[in-house]
Amino acid sequence: MWRIGFLLVLFSFCRSTLAANGASSLYLNEDKPQYFLDGQDYFSYQTPIYISNPNEPLLIQFFFDYDCRVCSSALDILELYSQINFDKVKLIERPVATDKAQYSALVFYALQEIKAEDLSALLLFETAEKQRFSHLAHFDELRSWLEKQGINKDDFTKAFYSAKVTHEVELAEKRTEEYGVFTYPYVVIDGRYVLTASTLYNDDYSLAVLDFLVNKLIKEKQK
Repeated sequence: MWRIGFLLVLFSFCRSTLAANGASSLYLNEDKPQYFLDGQDYFSYQTPIYISNPNEPLLIQFFFDYDCRVCSSALDILELYSQINFDKVKLIERPVATDKAQYSALVFYALQEIKAEDLSALLLFETAEKQRFSHLAHFDELRSWLEKQGINKDDFTKAFYSAKVTHEVELAEKRTEEYGVFTYPYVVIDGRYVLTASTLYNDDYSLAVLDFLVNKLIKEKQK
């Protein structure tokens, strides 16, 4: 989260500087609007899977896996954007789950069950390196790591094997299939548009595409 705080400070500084110079947006200049292409900068569902209520913020769903080299940086970008645009969007983290790959979902919902969901972002950062993920993929090693973060190992283990977490993982499997998640990170914006790692690799570019799609959706809802 320290990285998010730093980026927010940087954003505030840049916005103040732009305002002083007469610029209206950090990412999009109204005199020279940026346009992004479907199939290149983002992807569209042929039929929307989910459409938010016109009076509610747009839903941004972040599908991730702990065995992911770029998910941590992608989450930083999304958290920054959602904090800047808290009145427009709502960010929800969704672990990817299939019948053969449930580990990330089990860990995420177990952390959530013991009110330690904030550690999920730290674990994403910690496992950004393949070798480190391979180490923490062992349950005992993960429990030891969590203990160093102040988590009671027994509480986590109990939650990990609980019926409630098992149910959440089942829902995660259905959600992963419903949204056609085939890679990660996989970001769904209001059930209409999808961003993948090819877009979520650069702060300025990613934020500009997010701005473009969110403003597009808001304008459509206002018609």
